[in-house]
Amino acid sequence: MHTNSNEIDFAGTRKRYLQLGRSAVSIIIGKIEDQELDLGNAGQCSKVISTAGGSSIQAECKLNYPRPLTLGDVAVTTSGYLKSSKVFHVYLPKWKQKAGNPKIQASDGTKYLNTNIQILVGDLVLQQADVLVYSRPHNLKLNTGTGLSTEILKSAGSDIQDELNRMFKEVVECGTFVVTDGYNLRCSKVYHGYLPSFCGRNKRPEKVLSTFVSNCLIEANKHEARSVVFSALGSGMLRYPTDVGASAVIKGIQAFLSCNPTSIDNIKIVVHGGNSNHSNIEKTYNSELATINSVKGINLKDIINQPIPRRGTKAYFCFKYNEDPRPPTNWSFFKSDRTIKDWSKEHRITDSPKKVQIDKDTFESIKQLFMKTIKNPSAKIKSITRNENLNLYLKYFQRCQELYRKAIVNGPCKPLAKPVLTMENLNCQMRRVLERDINEVYLFHGTKQDRVKVLLRNGFDERLASMNFAKLRLGNGTYTAEEASLSAHYTEQQGVRTMFLVRACLGDVFRTKDNQNLLKRPPCKNMCKTICTKHDEFFDSVLGEFCPRELVVYEKAQCYPEYVIKYIL
Repeated sequence: MHTNSNEIDFAGTRKRYLQLGRSAVSIIIGKIEDQELDLGNAGQCSKVISTAGGSSIQAECKLNYPRPLTLGDVAVTTSGYLKSSKVFHVYLPKWKQKAGNPKIQASDGTKYLNTNIQILVGDLVLQQADVLVYSRPHNLKLNTGTGLSTEILKSAGSDIQDELNRMFKEVVECGTFVVTDGYNLRCSKVYHGYLPSFCGRNKRPEKVLSTFVSNCLIEANKHEARSVVFSALGSGMLRYPTDVGASAVIKGIQAFLSCNPTSIDNIKIVVHGGNSNHSNIEKTYNSELATINSVKGINLKDIINQPIPRRGTKAYFCFKYNEDPRPPTNWSFFKSDRTIKDWSKEHRITDSPKKVQIDKDTFESIKQLFMKTIKNPSAKIKSITRNENLNLYLKYFQRCQELYRKAIVNGPCKPLAKPVLTMENLNCQMRRVLERDINEVYLFHGTKQDRVKVLLRNGFDERLASMNFAKLRLGNGTYTAEEASLSAHYTEQQGVRTMFLVRACLGDVFRTKDNQNLLKRPPCKNMCKTICTKHDEFFDSVLGEFCPRELVVYEKAQCYPEYVIKYIL
């Protein structure tokens, strides 16, 4: 490109040119290193430029652009011994000939409403945009996080960490972000997001991720940003399955664009090229992006009739995680052929629970278990009924799904070395309705008569445990037992007593032989000595290997009081 239209070519004749505004464009036959112009594309001439310009050009490239360029990026250096003042090194895609039509190999993106969405493989810190979004460590210390946060620090400079340090006293919740300047990055603002890991304790982390993406775009839109670049959120240390993370990000973008007039006309998602799985991540994102303009209808009949994957497989865990909540298959009033949502159209989900008489086989199985473990020959069962409470079971079902979410990444929960006695003594019909992949079991829980109705309606409340007992061996939680004799100590001392046979999803069980009175939740899997605030992965329950054994859960939704046993001693 020339700013002077009166230049002479090598033969001394006037050049042909095309005037475009204040500039004249010419095509010249000659050596590119001899031309007095800014290079728009080094391309195959890069070796020639390096030789003619001298080693200073290569040295400047290494210093200022240590990582490979992303498609469309421009690197600017001085020109060394060349006659021009600057060299513009541009990374452009190759052309591919197919059926007579040249096509660019890189994706041009998908237009959704008035915004172009593009998936790229490359280096996030080299992207030029108004806003750059990524996931950072919860403590805001970039040098202690994943590779991406350290790259942000290295490229932006120490000023970005200084600004984050001034924000550290602010309350930063999971699913939110803090905003800093871009400093030496090629962006105006950086959104430092704090996201839950897929295996952490947050419920439905993919929903948190989708909301986070939408909120970032809302904030960028307030300041009239034109371009936003996201990292492929969830694809690194957060351990989201590739399809789950891609779907959440794209849905977050779609939700924002569908509901907001926006100045944002370009959104990029950058997959880190150094990730060994980058090809699969890119493919998954592009597949998800390809469906952004379609509306997928869901037919409940199709879901009911779809084949259920084999237990113990990742496909089965995904199936259970995405399954619509239904009553258990052994219930008789609220049957499992309909979803809880469908049942609630006829019965308010907050209605009183249904007290249901059970079949003979179930009665005999529970009676045999009770009599074998009560250790009192004078015990007599007066009645056994089933508590069918849709509202309470829905919460329990959703807690089980959280455990399946972790199983997608980590595999099934490790079974206990010594199975609980309740499972050894129940018949196969009752054992079959439980999910062994998340260590779901039946256990006993004893209570006073005046609390029975409240527990059947509202479930257990681990926060009230310390109010009932001065000293608890395993902290504040819901205590259950594999032997009826232990639970009997917590029932009435005379007359008709009440004991529950509860469903409990134990998940990953922490085992201990020591009293741990200060527990308020299970320990983290890194085994921190105090209450952990640094890690995302925790055990789900605690087994006190006392004599007899006790099992404790610390979330009320993790136990469901299914059977009510009335007995006398």
